[in-house]
Amino acid sequence: MLRTEKNWGKEMLMHFETYIGLAAFLYITVVLTIQIIGRYLFRTSWAWIEETSVIGYVILIYCGVSGAVTTRQNMRIDMVLTFVPFMAKKVMMILDTIIHAAFTAWLTYYLYQIILNMLKLKQVYSVTRMPRVYVYIFMAVMLALSVLRAVQEIIKLTREQEQELGKAKPAFDLDAIWEEGRAAREAYLAQQKSNEEGGVQE
Repeated sequence: MLRTEKNWGKEMLMHFETYIGLAAFLYITVVLTIQIIGRYLFRTSWAWIEETSVIGYVILIYCGVSGAVTTRQNMRIDMVLTFVPFMAKKVMMILDTIIHAAFTAWLTYYLYQIILNMLKLKQVYSVTRMPRVYVYIFMAVMLALSVLRAVQEIIKLTREQEQELGKAKPAFDLDAIWEEGRAAREAYLAQQKSNEEGGVQE
């Protein structure tokens, strides 16, 4: 088995909302493709596909809200940051993250009030009959997680030096994955060769 130094458990924990969003995106792509093929080739369609696709889209959007904080993909004007000193840039980025966290926390509280009302109304989706409140609960959880990610980001920004301040890293860095796989394979082969040489000497 190939092993790397990377802690995959920690990686999954730090980016799990990104993977949920990816799963939702793949689901939407597959089922809508099936819907298009069914509608234009077989003259039939399925109502549950459109309904669950909307749910999947909501999941995708709110996972993106949280994931964008972790990967530093939130919209911002970098031109301003390039012309200010290091400490001023750090303060501005921390302040920006604090504002984002405060606004998201306010949205979470507002959404919590909506959830309380929906629990009383007991509304369900027309086709799948799934309670609508489940989707709103997921939205609130993702917004709360976004606040937590913002706190993590603030801590990270306070510790970063000038060379690495605010640098973004994609959630799916294919080049890095390829290089890590290649390095792991070379390390594995070197270990196998070393074991074989040790066995011969014995």
